[in-house]
Amino acid sequence: MISLLTQKDTAKVMKYLKGDSIAGAFLMGNVLEFGLDNRKEQRRCGDYYGYFSKGDLIGILPFYNMGSCIPLFADEEVIEPFAEIMMQRPFEVLMGMQKFAKPLYDAISGVKNTLTYQKSSYLVNKKFSPFTLKNVTVAKADEIDRNKAVAFVKEAYWQGFGHSYSLEETQKFLEQRGSEEEFLFLIAEKRIVAQAYIQAVTNKINQIGGVFTTEEERGKGYCKAILSHLCQNIIDRDKTPSLIVRKDNISAIRAYTSLGFTYFDDYLLIKFRI
Repeated sequence: MISLLTQKDTAKVMKYLKGDSIAGAFLMGNVLEFGLDNRKEQRRCGDYYGYFSKGDLIGILPFYNMGSCIPLFADEEVIEPFAEIMMQRPFEVLMGMQKFAKPLYDAISGVKNTLTYQKSSYLVNKKFSPFTLKNVTVAKADEIDRNKAVAFVKEAYWQGFGHSYSLEETQKFLEQRGSEEEFLFLIAEKRIVAQAYIQAVTNKINQIGGVFTTEEERGKGYCKAILSHLCQNIIDRDKTPSLIVRKDNISAIRAYTSLGFTYFDDYLLIKFRI
């Protein structure tokens, strides 16, 4: 049976998500910080569909207001009913561990128009090796000029990730964050040159996202420096840093592994035309 989950289902949802706190990182972080009820003005809220078998929750299919769908399930019996819902709902991105995203993609690919199919690796860091640079500083988003921060993030998402956001959308992206989801910038010679932030929080991990260095400043260690700083903050909270990286991004993988990150699982990010 499938039903639309609401705030009263929070205990059941959290119990289920704690069974796989890494694969369910996005879901757990959003539920903890923003709840199950869909507040349309909040990009991190959405409609959560739950699949129940014999009274037990065995799958969750969320459609977030930001346009993403991030499924998680424990049994293949959810694939067909989840796919039926996905074919009826408009969404821009299907993402998640390959074992969850791939079978659903196969079921809907004949209906949805695929734009990009990105293969990535999910990495975790349990043997952290710190890295520091001289003559740079790390600042939180609320410690620097807001207009400069918004402009940098807007450009970073276009240049680094191919996402086009308006200034208003970028502002919300910086503001609508959980209490543990810090957003950091690296400053060199009084200019912002790199960014990284925590995009998902669970009881065990902090998942890092949005790692970006301006093209003209690459190769100087800025990416490693800001990521090392963020990893140390995460470890100080007794949690494990994790992140997602494209399989063909060899330079980033080299930097991440030098900090102690290791492979955990395959991860997919698939964009559709709406």
